[in-house]
Amino acid sequence: MTRRPMSARRARAIVEAAELVKAADWSDTRAWHVVSDDVVLVVVEPSYGGTSRTGRNGWAWRLADAAIPGSRPETTREQAAVAGLAAWTRWATNNQK
Repeated sequence: MTRRPMSARRARAIVEAAELVKAADWSDTRAWHVVSDDVVLVVVEPSYGGTSRTGRNGWAWRLADAAIPGSRPETTREQAAVAGLAAWTRWATNNQK
């Protein structure tokens, strides 16, 4: 079964309604979810591998339901959420598998 692409207008409406909220397992993972209409679109997680005292180097995003690799680290979780939503929009409106 192939995925049908979403219209740009519908994708924009979903993105505009999206909110960044703590994940249910936040105390264990420190992950945040970008949610729209009770559907998780993007997962934002702390990114490790930096040279800071804690080893953190920002925030990384990944699409919740797509087989698309994650991102390079962003400075803030809000920036990671915006970058993730932009990637989700490209994925949702693309007519390829």
